Amino acid sequence: MSSGDRIGPYRILRLIRRGGQGSVFLGIDERLGRRIVAKIHALPAEPAQSRRVLREAQAVASLDSTRVVTIHDVIVGDTHLAMIMEYVPGCDLEELLAERELSLASSLVVASDVAAAIAAGRSRGIVHGDIKPGNVLVTPEGRVKLTDFGLAAQQGSVATARGSLSCVSPEQLLGKPQDVRSDLFALGCLLYRLVAGRHPFQGRHGLDSEALLRGAAHALPATLVDGSAPPQGLEALIGSLLAADPAQRPPNTHEVRRQLHRMATAQPRQLRSPLREEAERFFRTEDSDDLPLQIPRSLSRQGRSRMPRRSGQWSVLGVGRHWRRRHWLAAAATLACVLTGLLIALWPRDQRVMVPRPLVALEPGSAALSQAGGLEGVLALVREQILAERPGLQFHGESSPFYPTVLDHNLPPPPETLHIALQCSPALCVLGLERERGGAHRYRQALVPTGAPEHRWRALTGRAAAELFAADP
Repeated sequence: MSSGDRIGPYRILRLIRRGGQGSVFLGIDERLGRRIVAKIHALPAEPAQSRRVLREAQAVASLDSTRVVTIHDVIVGDTHLAMIMEYVPGCDLEELLAERELSLASSLVVASDVAAAIAAGRSRGIVHGDIKPGNVLVTPEGRVKLTDFGLAAQQGSVATARGSLSCVSPEQLLGKPQDVRSDLFALGCLLYRLVAGRHPFQGRHGLDSEALLRGAAHALPATLVDGSAPPQGLEALIGSLLAADPAQRPPNTHEVRRQLHRMATAQPRQLRSPLREEAERFFRTEDSDDLPLQIPRSLSRQGRSRMPRRSGQWSVLGVGRHWRRRHWLAAAATLACVLTGLLIALWPRDQRVMVPRPLVALEPGSAALSQAGGLEGVLALVREQILAERPGLQFHGESSPFYPTVLDHNLPPPPETLHIALQCSPALCVLGLERERGGAHRYRQALVPTGAPEHRWRALTGRAAAELFAADP
């Protein structure tokens, strides 16, 4: 792989989108075996401004909320900065609204989660400034995460170039300083769009900026897009969020979240959290092309050209007449390395492996293990596949089926450790296998869709085990 395919330690798989605020790429952290999203921003040419952007990026990375997309890392080069973010399966709200309108219950879930994200930013003095449907991600669990805080600014800053017209506040339009009330205005625009089906300041030819500056939003319709009547307090809440004067808006998210919660709990119990059911049909397909490439080891390490030789060339055992002195020296050094490797490989070694208790995280509603015999069936399958690759291994595990067959307390601890982690969501199971020996680590993973039959589990775990134990870490 060329260096152009990497950002620091992160391997880049493909371009997701390119826009005025920066390019977004899908990548993978090969150290942890997880997908990431990298958003690249150009740094200002002036050093002082460049340092300010870096400080803001570091502040955004400090946000810690389940309703905000996590920033894993900030990579800085001479001319560009990359925000390394968590990859969130599912879809964004803009994609979802292009296909269908949401129920009132789902709209309240979205608004409540976005308000929680705004609160997380306020706790760090950060204004998002671009709360639009494209920056609201719907997760497979039926909740929402707010992304693109990388465009955020410190509270009180002026940033007229940022922000989409669909969520711009009057103070942004006028180039005035922003604070949390600017994000609450954007939340009002978003909530109005969700329940009414259009922008509150929509004119004949797009945004009516004069109406926005006057706070003259369209009245909430008598019937919402899902056919229900507006619940008590919804129109008053949206009206307070969309006030033209920031002083007339709520000063923080506390009262906003309280009112949203009250309206949500007033919904019939079976309708309180339907967002997942309404959105899952439109979740993006998890393409296998977006997973780490698995190049056969026989090609990546031992592959040799088999093109016919040109006229006048000859070779004996692969050594041609055009070799020069440096080639012979290289061949002699290679032969010495091979002999040393053979000696090491043939030397008797300790084949014992410690297997700590697996780390297991099964999300509610996950039934991905049912076809594989449950957790113990998956672990038994892993043991079987590893022994097929390395028949001489002796396991010393803390859970079945890796219990030791022979106990000898006079022996030192096993020189090698096998860590097993299994995380299952309603859509996908991730089985991680990591070998640790002498401070060196080697990691492989298997991704198994929900409800996959046993032969699929066997094939995927077998491939991961074969790659993991094909060579020492």
